[in-house]
Amino acid sequence: MSNALLLVLSADDGRREEFRRVLSEAGWKGIASLSLISDAVRMLRDTTRACAIVDAELEDIPGLKAVPILRGLCDQIKIVFAAPVNTREFEAQVRAADVFYYHVGPADNTEIAAVVRNAIGGPGSGCAERNPKVLIVDDDPDFHRFVRTFLEPSGYSVLSAYSPQEGLDMARGKPPDIIMLDIIMETTTDGFAFCREARRDPRIRHTPILGVSAIEGVIGVPLPPHADPDLFPVDGYLNKPITPEKLFAELKRLLPVEA
Repeated sequence: MSNALLLVLSADDGRREEFRRVLSEAGWKGIASLSLISDAVRMLRDTTRACAIVDAELEDIPGLKAVPILRGLCDQIKIVFAAPVNTREFEAQVRAADVFYYHVGPADNTEIAAVVRNAIGGPGSGCAERNPKVLIVDDDPDFHRFVRTFLEPSGYSVLSAYSPQEGLDMARGKPPDIIMLDIIMETTTDGFAFCREARRDPRIRHTPILGVSAIEGVIGVPLPPHADPDLFPVDGYLNKPITPEKLFAELKRLLPVEA
């Protein structure tokens, strides 16, 4: 199985069992089904990687209060927050908690399996079993060649797309582990449009996207993309020119399977 601990936390026995069943049928083994945050605390001690599906209510505390506790226990935990119903006010609170994904509705939903796969890799995956696949979407052939010179010798599989549409087609056909996305291609907003389209597509909306661009130098003003997630909803960002050290650090942070 994946080299990450997988937990389901809910006060509702039925929802907890349905989450566990969906994941089990998708191939994951050894899923911890818990109702108390105190039980999760014991399991997460000395764990470096984990994915926790946290329902809105646990037996001992509300799910939202469990989020910072779980983060404090495990450096590399991906939290999927779940709620049976949603309100605008509650969704705002969940988004402010900066969880990996917010799932609303019945537990019996295969969307959960796709989210967990993007968080920690599929059942049976592990860093020694396959090369992480990086899709570069950038219209500059020199940038592709530059990145390949140090990613491929380090065990990454690199795919190249030279336009936004080519990148979307490739990502939808066989989703990569991560997308490296330029902003300025045919126009100065191609990267923004690509990113918004990707986030609307259920096949790739959970795929990590790393923005890599020289747009700040081109437009002459600072542009921190993370400050406006509606404009450029990426998971990380690097200014060009990049260094191998900075890129490796971001890949290690963002990839669902450790490289």
